[in-house]
Amino acid sequence: MKDSGILFTPFNFSRGGHNFLVREASSHSTEIENIAWLAAEAFLDDMVINYFSGSTEIPTSVSTMIGFELYQFYCVMFRACMLSRGRAIVVVSLPEESNKNEGSIQNNIAAAAAWYGPQQDVRVIAALRAGVLTPLGNYGPRLLKRIGEFNRATHATFTRAFNERALTRKNAWYLQCIFTAKQFEGQGLMSALVREGFNHALKCSPSGFVPPVILESSSGRSRSRYLHLGFEIIEPWCNIGKGKVDSRGCRPAENKGIREKAELEGIKFSCMVNWDCRKALQAENQK
Repeated sequence: MKDSGILFTPFNFSRGGHNFLVREASSHSTEIENIAWLAAEAFLDDMVINYFSGSTEIPTSVSTMIGFELYQFYCVMFRACMLSRGRAIVVVSLPEESNKNEGSIQNNIAAAAAWYGPQQDVRVIAALRAGVLTPLGNYGPRLLKRIGEFNRATHATFTRAFNERALTRKNAWYLQCIFTAKQFEGQGLMSALVREGFNHALKCSPSGFVPPVILESSSGRSRSRYLHLGFEIIEPWCNIGKGKVDSRGCRPAENKGIREKAELEGIKFSCMVNWDCRKALQAENQK
């Protein structure tokens, strides 16, 4: 968080025969575009994004019109995070010694994450500057309506959990988005980004206070990874979009009958929290 006074120090690590650098994302348009293309590819079949967009089908490629609109959505998301003083952190793949000639790297983003600190959120002026009118033009008024529905459901779930511990949602760090590029999946890059976020949250917190870290998970695969990193599922499910979309987040085509629409089950996702990221870091260091 830029207002915290805690400076970010880039660091290197190696996995699977590759060398990586973890650093803050650049606000340069080329880097944001590179991040957004990879995010769009990673979330092509994400039910929540499908619901936001109002799509009738899951996009098969970022080269389709639906995929391109998804790319534009993630451009706005990461740009708004930076403009709202959140944290956009990337893992970049470093070239081999023999390939370090100038201009050898174009898109070397291997993973990325977007974070918001306590009492931070997307600022309206930041969203406008980030280009939010573009996805609004693509998806129509339903985008704001469905994002609002999603936010209300998650807020209510987190509030119940935090009230039980005499805490508020404003005490927490929020992991808004995290992904790994397809070619680097399975090499622990997501875990590296989450642990970096844990460390930063602890450095920014008052002495003796361990901040909670929250997120939403929309797939069984991601839930398993988060559970491994010390997160827990607050409640079994959040369910939104009932009667509007199927379990993939897709709305029925216009030629579908009223009866079929009435049977649409909506999407289910999980709100998750890590109450003690320090303990999670200690457990990881002992491995």
